[in-house]
Amino acid sequence: MRSAYGRTIPREDVSLTHVGPGTPMGEMMRRYWQPLLPEAELGDGLPKKVRILGEDLVAFKDKTGRVGVLDLHCPHRGTSLEFGRIEREGLRCCYHGWLMRADGKVVEMPCEKPGYAERMDVWQPAYPVHRFGGMVFVYMGPPDKMPLFPMYDIIDTRYRDDIELRAMRLWDDHSIGFVRDCNWLQAYDNVVDAFHLIQLHAANSGDQFGSVVTSAGRPDIGFEKTTIGVRYRMFRDLPNGNRLQRYAEVIPVNAYLVPSIHEQGTEAKERAKASELSWVVPVDDTQVRGLSLVCWPLENGRPVAGWKPGTDTITSIRPGNLRERPYEDKQRRPDDMEAQESQRSIAVHALENLALSDTGVVLMRKMLKDGLKAIEQGEDPPNIVRDPAQNHRIETHAWNTVIAPARDAAE
Repeated sequence: MRSAYGRTIPREDVSLTHVGPGTPMGEMMRRYWQPLLPEAELGDGLPKKVRILGEDLVAFKDKTGRVGVLDLHCPHRGTSLEFGRIEREGLRCCYHGWLMRADGKVVEMPCEKPGYAERMDVWQPAYPVHRFGGMVFVYMGPPDKMPLFPMYDIIDTRYRDDIELRAMRLWDDHSIGFVRDCNWLQAYDNVVDAFHLIQLHAANSGDQFGSVVTSAGRPDIGFEKTTIGVRYRMFRDLPNGNRLQRYAEVIPVNAYLVPSIHEQGTEAKERAKASELSWVVPVDDTQVRGLSLVCWPLENGRPVAGWKPGTDTITSIRPGNLRERPYEDKQRRPDDMEAQESQRSIAVHALENLALSDTGVVLMRKMLKDGLKAIEQGEDPPNIVRDPAQNHRIETHAWNTVIAPARDAAE
């Protein structure tokens, strides 16, 4: 026995886990376009308070259709702009009526004499916005380092007429697997942790997917780098004689691709790619949410009714988003929420004893640390795109392949 008496708990790896302004990972996160919210949520004529990377912001769409993302507190007396009124020219603070354009310029001060606003020349801090696929993205980094929005192959609709993009919160205000109350990296680590599929979602809690991803038997699992990130591979011989080849990929800094978790393995298919590009978005150091660009399939030019995104984790046999389910049920059938949030609000990497099954996690964390070093040296972190000529159909590497019969896979 090794007594726990007198032990000290090391501090978390601040360089990877903390995301606020001025922190190493916070600086790297701010070098990328981050999804803020689906644009449809700005359609009710009200501003929206949003917390991201430890900063409180307000997003709104003025009556000309311009989208603004500003610091939450009015530059006059600090009133929250979530209570402001949206007008043609921008957002008007409820307290003394200061009117701010989408770019942050204060253009009216109704309690002052005419021309006073022009003379004061007040600008509310604001961030650049990019609207794509129904999502509002925000760039919170150095203005002179702003990259292009990366056009990965599955979302590049300039070359696809078989889908329409939809910005969605597949897990409400949570991240994938309905994880919310923990550090962002715990959720991101999980994406490339293939072995938890076999243990947590099958052996321990019973089959929580109802698919061949978590069917009986031990699959062949491995990990490898790709041109844009890290992926796991899962090869599995299926009871029906077919063979599953599955790959899921993380794209640092916080994007990822997971092919359908609902795969039944009954029909042969080649490289059925992930149907959504998703992000693990840090709210702050101890909360996380998920946002996705979903590639909704079209049939004869119309959206397929009743289709289900590949990472829609609500199933009839899974607890899903029941955060308030009975404690005993959580103990008997833990899910991603329990497994990840119980690592502490911020996992302490110095206490971990990583093994070969954690190779994907190790590769991914190293890629993040290499990105931090690149920034220190004045270089770009991974997956920053600046050349428009190269910004099309950037290849991704996550898919399900089903081969029938199994002997063909061996060949």
